[in-house]
Amino acid sequence: MKKLLLLTVVALGMLVTSCSKNEDPDPIDDGGTGGAVVVSTDITASTTWTADKIYLLKNNVFVTNNAVLTIQPGTIIKGDKSTKGALIITRGAKIMAEGTAEKPIVFTSNVSVGGRDKGDWGGLVLLGKAPNNGGTSVSIEGVSDATDKAKHGGTDAADNSGILKYVRIEYAGISLGPDNEINGLTLGSVGSGTVIDYVSVYRSGDDAFEFFGGTVNAKHLVSIATWDDDLDTDNGYSGKIQFAVVQRLASTADVSGSNAFESDNNSDGTPATPQTSAAFANITVLGPKENSGFTAINANYQHAAQIRRNSAISINNSVFAGYTEGVFYDDERPKAGGPNSSAALVSGASVFINNLLYGCNSRGNQIKAYTPGALAIITPLLSAPINAYDPSLYAAAVYTDPYKFSPSVAPSARAGVPNFTQIAGSPALTGAVWTDAKFNDAFFEKVAYKGAFGTTDWTQGWVSYNSEQLPYTTPGAVK
Repeated sequence: MKKLLLLTVVALGMLVTSCSKNEDPDPIDDGGTGGAVVVSTDITASTTWTADKIYLLKNNVFVTNNAVLTIQPGTIIKGDKSTKGALIITRGAKIMAEGTAEKPIVFTSNVSVGGRDKGDWGGLVLLGKAPNNGGTSVSIEGVSDATDKAKHGGTDAADNSGILKYVRIEYAGISLGPDNEINGLTLGSVGSGTVIDYVSVYRSGDDAFEFFGGTVNAKHLVSIATWDDDLDTDNGYSGKIQFAVVQRLASTADVSGSNAFESDNNSDGTPATPQTSAAFANITVLGPKENSGFTAINANYQHAAQIRRNSAISINNSVFAGYTEGVFYDDERPKAGGPNSSAALVSGASVFINNLLYGCNSRGNQIKAYTPGALAIITPLLSAPINAYDPSLYAAAVYTDPYKFSPSVAPSARAGVPNFTQIAGSPALTGAVWTDAKFNDAFFEKVAYKGAFGTTDWTQGWVSYNSEQLPYTTPGAVK
């Protein structure tokens, strides 16, 4: 009887152990993350990541085979530092990452509290089938894979790569070599069927957002303490973007030269079509110079907007404050003859209108061109009353308390959560103009104010300015 009882207990124990394993067959790796589901191979079938788990990306993880990756609100996804983990959504596949203001989806570093830094992991890459000016099968920058999985391009302007909504991307962006980097969010030929709204990139090791061709539109973008550029557009990107804020950290800039906007038609400045012609409205750029007495600025800072190499992007109803230089129509390529960005401004293919530029001249000019001749031509097209300039004013003339950072990356006196609402009497509260054909379609909300904010700060509640101190060890605990 005792032997039978013992055998029964052992058998029950084995059954319980077996059932426990089968409840969650996913491989677990602690690795300082508090336990995470390791994802290290391609996702080839539709999959859902749930908020009751933490996911760890090792190496380049591709979503392929037209699969759909659905991510629940409040889910934490970590990129592995040692293997430069990254998530790449390939052509035909989709990511459905739709968080909420209360439960944003967070992509972050797997490094423990106190050790996280820019470039800890690869980043998020979306590849689509929309047009670009380099071909229908172009390798995406920064992804070291020669197969079709790392290609983008096609002929479907309305291509759909899914949804990114209320998503945070932190400590991403790695350099694999000169001009070969993954950004916080990299978009290659992503089509207009894709939804991008309320996406924050925090402390990227390269650009925050880079668009290589494509037609995707976006609203409510946040770029905080980026290393290189914030809004980078190349290879025929022709989408529309409204409501974006750039908040720069004075000590942080890249040796290649950091700009808020950087835009090329392509690397050689050729007239390849489609031409880079994105339209931006209601952008707030908070440069590294907070006020007239603030001088501790990284020497690698350059321009609030550098429009070059035959790009024809347009910017309207925006606020630029405290950048080392203002707007630069740069005709460096092609060096002799041929089309260039200042010619696009003259023809009206590119416009820079109804913008405020405050304190954007500490190292140069508010308006800048590659040659004196070009400067003489473009200055009347950019000067008042087309835009307003005041070198004596800074962000405090418009916004309530815009410069706040994590205490681990800035002096404690400036630590906290910024308030981007406009002050009473701000010159940007009114005066927005929507008459230009590039900005009068239905995508753009015809608000009265300039810049990304009026009297409501839409970053509150879902964006983190102190992610260095968030443990991210409990599933669903994103705040």
